[in-house]
Amino acid sequence: MKPRRSNLLLLLLVVTPVALLTWLGTYLIRDAARSTSQARVSVLEERLLVANQQLTHDLRQFTDELDEIQNEGEPAATVIAEKLIQHPWVAESWTVSATGEVANLKDKKIMSPSASADAQTRSAAIREILQLSGIHAPFTTITAQPFALLGSPPTPAAGQAGKAEWLTAVKSDNYHLESDGAPGGNAIFPSGWHVTDGDFIYWRKMGEDLICARIHGSALWGSIYKRVPIEGMKTYPGRLSLSTASGIPLHAWGNQHSVANDQHSASKLCSAPLCQWVISYTPADTEFPEPFLFPILLGVGSGCILVLALAWTFFRENAREIRVAEQRVSFVNQISHELKTPLTNIRLYAEMASNRIEQTGDATTLRHLGVVETETARLDRLIQNVLNYARQQRDKLTVQPRPLNLDELVGRVVSNWRPILEGKDFTVEAHFKGPAEMKADSDAVEQILGNLLSNVDKYAGYGKWVSIRTEWSDREARLIVEDHGPGIPQAKRHSIFEPFERLRSDLNEGVSGTGIGLTISRELAALHGGSLQVCSQFREGARFILTLPINPSPLS
Repeated sequence: MKPRRSNLLLLLLVVTPVALLTWLGTYLIRDAARSTSQARVSVLEERLLVANQQLTHDLRQFTDELDEIQNEGEPAATVIAEKLIQHPWVAESWTVSATGEVANLKDKKIMSPSASADAQTRSAAIREILQLSGIHAPFTTITAQPFALLGSPPTPAAGQAGKAEWLTAVKSDNYHLESDGAPGGNAIFPSGWHVTDGDFIYWRKMGEDLICARIHGSALWGSIYKRVPIEGMKTYPGRLSLSTASGIPLHAWGNQHSVANDQHSASKLCSAPLCQWVISYTPADTEFPEPFLFPILLGVGSGCILVLALAWTFFRENAREIRVAEQRVSFVNQISHELKTPLTNIRLYAEMASNRIEQTGDATTLRHLGVVETETARLDRLIQNVLNYARQQRDKLTVQPRPLNLDELVGRVVSNWRPILEGKDFTVEAHFKGPAEMKADSDAVEQILGNLLSNVDKYAGYGKWVSIRTEWSDREARLIVEDHGPGIPQAKRHSIFEPFERLRSDLNEGVSGTGIGLTISRELAALHGGSLQVCSQFREGARFILTLPINPSPLS
C-alpha cells in the first residue's frame, strides 16, 4: 500500500506542475497571438481610414472648386453650364428645366456613355431622388462628413462582387477643414454627385433648374491617386489597392511584390459618394511578424524538464528507501519467525518444569519459573505484533472469526495478567457481561487485549488501578479497558494509533516497546468490521473501547 501511495503522490507532484506550466505556456502563446492580431487589425483599420478620408476629402475639394464657378450677375443655368464645360476634367455639361427637359448640351466628344448613362436618363434619375429627398437648399448633416448619401448604399452578397449601381450624394455644408482652407457654411445652393463605379456626374440645383456635368474619369482619378497615401507619409511596406465593387481594379500603391497571404488583408467600402469603391490593404511579410514564441516555449519546456528531473530524482530516492525498508521488514519478519520456535520450546519446558516443581513444593524455584513464563509470554506478544505489522505492510493481515465465548476468553487473558499487575500493586477489577456466543478471531482478541493491558502496565503505574469489563447490545459486543493513569492528551488521541508513535513525556521515559501495538490492535478490530477508540469523555485516565460485531463479515 505504501508504494502505491508514494507513486500516486509522485504522479500528482509531476502532473500538477506540468499541467500548470502547459496551461501557462498555452495562455501566453494565445495572448501573444491575440495581441499581435489586435495590433494588426488596428493598424490596418487606421491605414484604410486614412486612405478613405483622403479620397473623399480630395473629391470634396474638387466639388468646392466646381461650386465656385458662378455667373457674375444673375445666376443663369445655361451660363454656368457653359463655364463648367471649360474645366479640363469636364467631358460634357447640360441643364434640365423644371419640366425635365434637357437643353444646352455641351459635349467635348472625349467620352461615349452607355445608353443607361446618357444625359436624359441620368437627369431624370437625379431629379427624382432630389424630389424624394426634399433637397431644395444647401444640405447640413449632424456629423461633419464631406457628403451624405441619398437613399440606401449597395449591399453586395458576401463573397460575391457587387453589381454597379447609380448612387446620388449631396454635399454637406458643415464639413470644414481649416488646415486645407475648405469652405464651409457659406453654400447658397445644393450640389453633389450622381455616380456609378466608373462614371461621375456633378449636379447643381439652381432654383427649379438642374445643372449637370459629366467628369472625365481618367483625369479625376489620376489626380486623386497621386495624393494617396497622404503626401509626406512614409510609403507603406504592403500594398494598398483600390477597386470597384464589381471587382475591377482601379489603382494600387506601395510594395507590389513582398506581401503576405491575402488572408491577412483588410478592406472596406469607401464613404459616400464613392460607396462602390473598395479600398484594401495587404501587409508585407515583415510588417506584422508572428509572435516571438521561442522564449515562452523555452521557459515552459525548461520548467517541465526541471519538474521531470526532480520527479525522477525523487522517485529514485523513494524507490531506494522503500527497497531498504522492505529489506528491513523482511529481515525482522525472518528473525521473528526464527525466534518463535525456541520461544515456544522455552514456554513448553517452563510449564513442564513448573508442574514438576509444584509436586516438590519448592516455592522459590516455582516463583522463578513464573517470571520466566511471564517474560516469555510478553516476548511472544511482541514477536506476534512484529509479525502482524509485517503482514499488514504486505496487505496480508487477516482474521478467521469462529464461535467463541467472549467472557471466557477475556477472563483467561485477565487471569494471565493479574499476577503481573497485582505484583506492581495494581487493583484489577473485572466485570463480564458479554454475549454467550459470538464470532471473532480468538487470537486477534487476545492480542488486542494483551496490547491494551501491556500499555496499562507501562504507562498507568501512577494510578495503580485497572478495570476490564465486557458488555453487549443487539448487534455488537464491547470490551472496555480503563485505568487511572495520566491519560492521553486530546492532540494525541488519533496519532497514538500511527505506527511507531508513542507519548513522549517524562512519564514514559525508559519505557520499552515497539510502538506498533495499538496500530496492530486497531487494524485487527477493523478486519472484524469493528473499531478501537479512545473515549474522549473519560477524564480520570485512559479508556479504550473495543467494539466488535456479534456476527462479523471479515475483511481481507
